[in-house]
Amino acid sequence: MNIKKSSRWGNLLFIASLAAIVIATISPFNFQIPPEFSDQFIFQKFEFGGSVKDYWQNILLFIPLGISLAMIGDRQRLNSPTIVAVACLVSILTTSAVETTQLFLPSRVSNLSDIICNSLGGTLGAIFYFWRKYIAQFLLGLIYQDTNRLSLKSLLIAIASYCAFVTLMVLVLLANVNLSNWDDYYYLAIGNEVTGDRPWNGRINNLYISDRGFNPSQVQQAFTEADTLFAQSPDLVTFLKFTEEANSYQDRSHHLPKLLWQNVSASDAQAQKRSLKTQQSSENAGILVNSRQWLKTAQPAAALTQKLQHTGEFSLYLAVSSNNPNQSGPARIISLSYGTVNHNLAIGQEGTDLQLRLRTPITGSAASQPRFRIPRIFENNDLCRLLVVFADKN
Repeated sequence: MNIKKSSRWGNLLFIASLAAIVIATISPFNFQIPPEFSDQFIFQKFEFGGSVKDYWQNILLFIPLGISLAMIGDRQRLNSPTIVAVACLVSILTTSAVETTQLFLPSRVSNLSDIICNSLGGTLGAIFYFWRKYIAQFLLGLIYQDTNRLSLKSLLIAIASYCAFVTLMVLVLLANVNLSNWDDYYYLAIGNEVTGDRPWNGRINNLYISDRGFNPSQVQQAFTEADTLFAQSPDLVTFLKFTEEANSYQDRSHHLPKLLWQNVSASDAQAQKRSLKTQQSSENAGILVNSRQWLKTAQPAAALTQKLQHTGEFSLYLAVSSNNPNQSGPARIISLSYGTVNHNLAIGQEGTDLQLRLRTPITGSAASQPRFRIPRIFENNDLCRLLVVFADKN
């Protein structure tokens, strides 16, 4: 009777877990064959990396599949190592089929890290099935503080499992602190989001970017001689100095398309010119940006993105002053993005705090898990010199 029940529940769980995997990974089923489809296309489209949230979701999604396979294998009187191996193999084949299918779905992205996490989830599911009694006994012992339920062996296994898990997560995090998932069709906006719905009210004097991470001595020099340091750098990829009025601005390193004024009226343009003329000798001289006037590249900043993605490093210098300590959104000072939820890089103001969003496989496409916040940077309208360095973790 128990064998029959196990067989029935195992089969039902197997069908349910496969259905859940299909719905979660390849819906809405709008398949399209790419015109450039080839073997090379497959290798190019497979990405690697994802957010921590994605890792957890992928592991949890396949655990029921592993449990169901263990239940079915146990019914067939297979030994536990064989069942775990079968669960791992079936998970690899299933997730590989899913990720390959996603190549034909415009709304999906095929990812090698998904294959790894899904396979791990299926394997863990089979292991959990065989350890279910020990796991339940151990958890009950902890909950009720019953030492009779806790043995030295179970404690050692729990400690070893915890250490192995933490080590694995640290290795995964270190492997995914990079710029490999940046998209080169994003625009660069200054003083707003590229969509125009996160305006920042303030002045911007300079924007310099190098495709190398500065060393400590260069960091010190950047706060005293930024113009010279970046202008003479062989790794310069953006040099924008906003000291005079213009209808557009050209990056002196010629890696950026022209920056054009957005949403600016004739009266705003005249006010901008008068403001620049009266503040030429002031430390806070620069261009005024707000909801009525801001800058955006005429085309995607592909060359800049590709340079930074190739080296995996950058140093970014900004000289800015805020006109309002209560801005929110965060209000975008600069944004290399494709809208409010897809960023390669965004620097903004939230209240008096500076907020940085940097896209990596860990932080996700929104670059918000986590986001970095530095308090009380914009408490007044003094000039702020900001330097962001992303360097090789080695």
